[in-house]
Amino acid sequence: MNKYSVSKSAVKTAIARLGLTKTQAQNVLPKYAQGAAFVWSLDSTSGSQAVYDNYNERVRLVITENGTVLDVFPIDYALQSPHNLSEEVCQSLKESTKKTLIAKRDEIHRKWCEAELAFHENSYEIAKVRFGLIDANIEEAAALSSRLADLCADNKELHQDRSALRKERTELERALVPYI
Repeated sequence: MNKYSVSKSAVKTAIARLGLTKTQAQNVLPKYAQGAAFVWSLDSTSGSQAVYDNYNERVRLVITENGTVLDVFPIDYALQSPHNLSEEVCQSLKESTKKTLIAKRDEIHRKWCEAELAFHENSYEIAKVRFGLIDANIEEAAALSSRLADLCADNKELHQDRSALRKERTELERALVPYI
């Protein structure tokens, strides 16, 4: 679990934008960062920064590479007030965000399907090797056992990959909910 710190400006913006007290902001912002999902990277002169969304709390955070929360605002901050953007711009922004999220979700889904297929192909190979071990002599059994160990290690990695992709796809689907 990453350790997050909070900048003074993030505390001030949390007070103004989220209606928190100073103490609440200092305590809650690291928790928001813990539950946040990566959205996109920002290039800046002060180092690497990225935007993260905490969908449960409906906040967007700007976090540095070293784990400092620099800024915070509601996910739909630009859309909250009619004074911020015109209706046409709001609709355009919502549509483009929706299309982008759908495209990213579909890309991740395709990768997940490929990982799922590779996992099951590897599982099939494991089953074939185990079946071969039943009637193998001692020399063949040693070679098959070595092959089985390699396949099982590969299977573990493939399982972790497909689980990570499934988690990422689920997060993208949750992000899509407000736009549907």
